[in-house]
Amino acid sequence: MLQLLKKYVFFLFLFILPSITFSQGKISEAVEFNNKHIPRILEKEIKKALSYFPELKYTAIDFVVKNNIKNNVMQAQPRVRTLFKNRLKRTYKIKISRNLVLNDTIKAIENVPTEIIVGWIAHELGHIMDYLDRSAFQMIGFGFRYVTSKPFLRKAERKADVYAIRHGLADEIIETKKFILYQEDLTDAYKEKIDRLYISPEEVEAIQAEIESNETL
Repeated sequence: MLQLLKKYVFFLFLFILPSITFSQGKISEAVEFNNKHIPRILEKEIKKALSYFPELKYTAIDFVVKNNIKNNVMQAQPRVRTLFKNRLKRTYKIKISRNLVLNDTIKAIENVPTEIIVGWIAHELGHIMDYLDRSAFQMIGFGFRYVTSKPFLRKAERKADVYAIRHGLADEIIETKKFILYQEDLTDAYKEKIDRLYISPEEVEAIQAEIESNETL
């Protein structure tokens, strides 16, 4: 019971409180594009990823560069102040870590290769695709299960990848996975997390082959 309570408190801090705390935060040096706030330093990469998701053309999304996102490079969430609005009027937020922390160095996110950033953004857009048809209470339940159930967490992360693959971003997803898994300077703990929760490069290729096979039938 105590362990469950701890996870619930963690869920509040992870999923609810950050959205409340930063909902009025400034989005510095951003451009506006189809109901999106996009940081200039990643404008090219974000617009490229968005071009593969026509369903999100008018969905409000704030891309927010932050100094630190605990245990994540990027994270997609609904903004709490819009959670109970009509689903078409919700605003979502994709938080992006200002720096990629390596073992011995820190790399500015804009210095990561373009294809890698596009793959990372595509994964987060996959999460938003998964959120679109969920009610407010379903989203709250999703957030709670996300932090309390490892099988659910793995399923949610893999589903986001599949959305990106089915939208034509298999190559970018593969390159992002390889960058993480084979990057010597990334911590072993982070690599292990990615390997455990996300689709492997080989699985991405298999899913893409299946999609292409079905298209030729």
